[in-house]
Amino acid sequence: MSATIFKERGNTNISEKESIVQELITLNNITHQYQNETILQDLNLTVSEHQSIAFTGHNGCGKSTLLKIIAGLIRSTQGSIRYYRDPLFHYVPERFPKMNLTARQYLSRMGKLDSLDAGEVCRQIKKLSEDFFLSEMLDLPMKHLSKGTLQKVSVIQALMKRPDVLLLDEPLSGQDTDSQNVFIEKLNELRRQGTVLIMSCHEQYLMDSISDTVYKIDNTQLFRLDDKKSSGGRHYILWFERGIESRLPESCSGRMTICGDRYKMEVQENESNQLIACMIQEGWLLRGMEDADHQ
Repeated sequence: MSATIFKERGNTNISEKESIVQELITLNNITHQYQNETILQDLNLTVSEHQSIAFTGHNGCGKSTLLKIIAGLIRSTQGSIRYYRDPLFHYVPERFPKMNLTARQYLSRMGKLDSLDAGEVCRQIKKLSEDFFLSEMLDLPMKHLSKGTLQKVSVIQALMKRPDVLLLDEPLSGQDTDSQNVFIEKLNELRRQGTVLIMSCHEQYLMDSISDTVYKIDNTQLFRLDDKKSSGGRHYILWFERGIESRLPESCSGRMTICGDRYKMEVQENESNQLIACMIQEGWLLRGMEDADHQ
C-alpha cells in the first residue's frame, strides 16, 4: 500500500479556512520501508505555520527520509500526508551533486525556475554570495568546489526566493564558523517572515538557536524531546539586542542563545515580567516577544 497525498487549495469556505489556518502539513500513520527494512513506522506529525522543527537521532535512523517524504520527493510505503494551501518548498540536501556549471550559472537558472526576473536574480546572487563569503567562487565550476562551498551554493539557492517551507538536511556539516553565524541569522529572519523550518540536525547549539520543537527518531518511532507544555504554564520567547553598555544579569546566565545580532531567551509566563525588567535595567533592548507554545 502506498501513501496518499492530499492538497487543499483555496477552495474552502471562510469557516473551514479559519479552523485550519495554523496547520500547514499533517502526516498520518507514515510508514516507510527500504529493501524490506522498516525505517519509519506509524509516524504522526502536524506542522504549523511559523514553526521550526528539528529531527535528531543517530545516522541512518530515517531523518533524511522523513524530510524527503514531507517535501514530496519520495512517497512513503503507507500512510497519508496532507498539505494545506499549496506551500512552496525549498530543499537543501546534505550532499550536493558536483556539476560542470559554475555556481553563478546554477543560481541564475534556479532563480528563473522560481519565477524571479533577471534583475532580482543578479541582486540576490550578489548579496547572498557576499553574505556567505562566496563571491570569489561564483564563476568556478561546481565540480571543483568543496562540500562546504557546495552547501553554501545550495543554501543561497534556497534563500533567493522566500519559501513557505524550508527543509534542511544537516545544514552545518561543512560550514565554517562565520558562515554558521550568517546561516543562523538568515534562518531566524525567515522565521520572523513566516517561513516554516524543518531540518535534520546533530548540533545542539543550532537546535537551541533556531528550533522551537525537537523530535528524536529512534527505533523507527518519533519522540518529542521538548514538550514545553508538560512543565505547566505558558512559555514565551524573548528577543533582545545588546545596548552600548549592556551586561548580562546573573539570573539570565546560561539562558541566552545568540542568533545573529539578536539574543533569544525562553521564559515561563510567571517570570517574564521580572526578567524583561531586569534585562532592560542592565541596558538590553527588547525587540520581540512570541508565544512559544503556539509556534
